[in-house]
Amino acid sequence: AVQAHAGEGEHGAAVLAFQRATAGFGWSRPGRSALFGNVLYTVIPAADDAVQWVRSLVRELPAEATVLAGIGGPAEATQLPTSRQEADECLALSTGAPVVYDDAWAQVLLHRLAAVAEAGRLPTRGPISNILRYDAEYGTQYAATLRAWLAAQGDVRAAARVLNVHPNTLRYRMQKMAEVTPLPLDDPEQRLAMAIALRITR
Repeated sequence: AVQAHAGEGEHGAAVLAFQRATAGFGWSRPGRSALFGNVLYTVIPAADDAVQWVRSLVRELPAEATVLAGIGGPAEATQLPTSRQEADECLALSTGAPVVYDDAWAQVLLHRLAAVAEAGRLPTRGPISNILRYDAEYGTQYAATLRAWLAAQGDVRAAARVLNVHPNTLRYRMQKMAEVTPLPLDDPEQRLAMAIALRITR
């Protein structure tokens, strides 16, 4: 899935990308490419390198064009709808370089969960919701502290380095945080859930 932008001419760039994709490389691909709105979809043979194909397409476009690309996983014919969804999700994560699903599946998963959060389908009560509300009300940094502690797997010194604070400061925050809300830090499943909730409500 490819989006091409060129100043105000977003759709013009997309049409040009489609023309280059279907006939611009010395072969015809009309049956394997389609343009929906300003997104070009194309199916690349398994023997081709999809990233290299995108780079070739970029070279065919004007220098001022910005190209974003998402590449779904390899698929048989019946799996193409799934691969297209993966390509769309990777496209949403692209900031310039092509995003490949097989490399970015973790970010895709978190992006899906973030969409769930934005739809208001995450629990509104619990440790993370309580901490976020407390931070918003009192200007504390408990959510960032817990996020760093979880990412460091409980290594206080490593988490303190990430936050650029003294380890004792981090320990004090963790202690005060436990007074705000129960923190089930000994439960691996709940630690994982808290880490995901913090990541997608960033």
